[in-house]
Amino acid sequence: MSNPNLSGIFPNMDFEKKPFEQIIAERLDELGTNAFAVEQAADLTKDAIRSVIRPDSKRALPRIDKARKICEALGLEFYIGPPRAVEPTVQRSNHETVQLLSDFAFIERFDVSLSAGPGYNGDNAQKLAPVAFHRDYLAELGLVAEKCVVCTVRGDSMEPELSEGDLVLLDRRQSDLRDGQVYGIVDIEGDTRIKKIELIDDGLLLRSENPDYSTELRQGMDANRVKIIGMLVWNGHINDASRQMPSRQTPRRRKFKHEWI
Repeated sequence: MSNPNLSGIFPNMDFEKKPFEQIIAERLDELGTNAFAVEQAADLTKDAIRSVIRPDSKRALPRIDKARKICEALGLEFYIGPPRAVEPTVQRSNHETVQLLSDFAFIERFDVSLSAGPGYNGDNAQKLAPVAFHRDYLAELGLVAEKCVVCTVRGDSMEPELSEGDLVLLDRRQSDLRDGQVYGIVDIEGDTRIKKIELIDDGLLLRSENPDYSTELRQGMDANRVKIIGMLVWNGHINDASRQMPSRQTPRRRKFKHEWI
């Protein structure tokens, strides 16, 4: 059976402007390869592609089955049939886009790691891409986006409550320490940490959730050198204060002067 005329079989393709052999030759150039290499890689018959792109009178148009195999080998779509409907792309108007974005607050995030262990130095923290929170969600928690910050947890001393790599949302308004709550802090050596804080006379206890880590004491002047970044309010789920099991005693508050890092 002789090779059919492909321009008759593919009425929707304009072979006078771009014949099959030109499409194949251009695809080979685009892929940066040659006909022989593709024939070998795709296990095509000898000269399956080379016979199509020959520049002389011996150039041969392939049968449909061979044309399909050539297209598949080159990552080209092989299609026979009427024009296919293209699904319309849903375009949002500028007004809709603005309305959608207005539903979210973008909270600052810094490349500060809050150590659940020994501590990380948070000097010269750089801003990262902000984290989006739905405004309704923040309102439900009583949070103000401009007064919050997102950081990352490092270490395992706060497991199982906080794990390595967790993102945490800190409420920076919470500078009045509440007994038994978890805070992001800048410790006395300048390290950024996240610990549960307990108030004692003339000092603080920095506690870990992981029993393998000991409790640390900050007393007198050292207690006043601890800077509070903010209280933990979210780390992938609502961190309900009741789940942190604060002391049964009436919460004591102590305010420390500090500046944001």
